[in-house]
Amino acid sequence: MQATITNPDRTLQYYVIARKWLSDLEFFKIETAYLHRLMDDYIVRLQDAEHIHRLIEVGKELKKLEQMEINNMLANQITQLELMAEDVIPEDSESLAATQVQLEYFITNLNHQFRKVKQELFRLVLDVKHKYKIIAN
Repeated sequence: MQATITNPDRTLQYYVIARKWLSDLEFFKIETAYLHRLMDDYIVRLQDAEHIHRLIEVGKELKKLEQMEINNMLANQITQLELMAEDVIPEDSESLAATQVQLEYFITNLNHQFRKVKQELFRLVLDVKHKYKIIAN
């Protein structure tokens, strides 16, 4: 006999996933602050013709990712899920599912794009380290 997922179970599942995404976004903010400091630390050495255009593009991409409007949408979803769990508002499974799918798309896209930006920035830093033979302490 196959068990079916009831709406409260699905709501709880959405809530757990949304809270994880919220945690991921908080870590994203910490990482982006670090990447900005890294860019600031290496900006002088990255201003040669070989690197400056790549650095500008990395900076633009990072800024674009930071400006994505995921936080409000995610906070609203969590609030809705909490209110439904407390029976303050009726469960709207269609709306929940649609928002969850949209959030999943946004978070997946953010992670994918952010990974590419980090890789490019790290490549730039490694290029500079090799070029100037900077030795890590």
